[in-house]
Amino acid sequence: MKELESPQTDDWHLPFYETLEWDWVPIGIPIYPEALVMSKPPRVDVLILRQPDTAWTFAQLERLPDGIRQCTASHILLEFKYTQSVNDDALIQSLAYDLFYKNSRQLPTDEVQTFLISAKKPQIQTRNIYEYNKMLYKGVYKTQRQLEKRIQLISLNELADTPYNAAFKLFATHQKEKQKAFELLKQSRDVSSIPKGLKSLLSGLLILGEQDMIKELTPEQVREIGQFWGKDYFSNLSSQEKVELISTLPPEQRLAGLKPEERFIGLKPEERFIGLKPEERFIGLKPEERFIGLKPEERLAGLSRSEIEELEEQIKKLKQPKNG
Repeated sequence: MKELESPQTDDWHLPFYETLEWDWVPIGIPIYPEALVMSKPPRVDVLILRQPDTAWTFAQLERLPDGIRQCTASHILLEFKYTQSVNDDALIQSLAYDLFYKNSRQLPTDEVQTFLISAKKPQIQTRNIYEYNKMLYKGVYKTQRQLEKRIQLISLNELADTPYNAAFKLFATHQKEKQKAFELLKQSRDVSSIPKGLKSLLSGLLILGEQDMIKELTPEQVREIGQFWGKDYFSNLSSQEKVELISTLPPEQRLAGLKPEERFIGLKPEERFIGLKPEERFIGLKPEERFIGLKPEERLAGLSRSEIEELEEQIKKLKQPKNG
């Protein structure tokens, strides 16, 4: 399976698509990233095609999430929101994609179904605004409002804890839900087949909480976090792979989290000061500590004759007995 190039923007639908591609293509579900909804942009995030007049196979139903597994439309559009909340813009965008796609292909209404997928759990007051109060399945909502009824809402944090929902729920924002999804995925999939770049991103997602994602990290930033900070949930890195991984990081990231004394382990004394100016080597030391380990003659090295004479005068004064 061809890996996607690492996204350089905040296009979260690309790793979302990449995960579904890994999970679904082997069982015969064609999906496409950024499928054209018209002859020119805009583009919907993910398109799923189902064979007309053909039910999902048993293998496909084992991996399709609630909402989609029950869908009978032959063209299924997924509009994925990771850092965005459900709002007017998200719904208008989904409605536009639904309409443009259907009209451009001259499809009847019942052959197209669009889902708005929210990584964040929509607040009750938000659902009330758009009247998404009818729960078709756990985490899957429908509204009776005339405009929005074409769009079903999937809340990833609320989907049932089942193997067929697992790949979707890896992108939920709640830490507990992601962890449960991962455990289900391990039990029902061969996770060793996940492409290397995707493993890094999913590892990063698993260790980041919802508060971390408020910063609106890009997929590439999360991928880097997964590479270095994240426990490798999917496979164990060899020593050589760990060395290669660390070598790609900036110097400050390689030392982050280490105690000061741990940063010099394995270095010779003279190597510890490489790159420092002479005055920088004594920062933080008390005056008497700066000469520890030096021979008497080494302590005077570099002093001028007048400086040595001044030092001798100071020593004489210190040796004179104090009166009284």
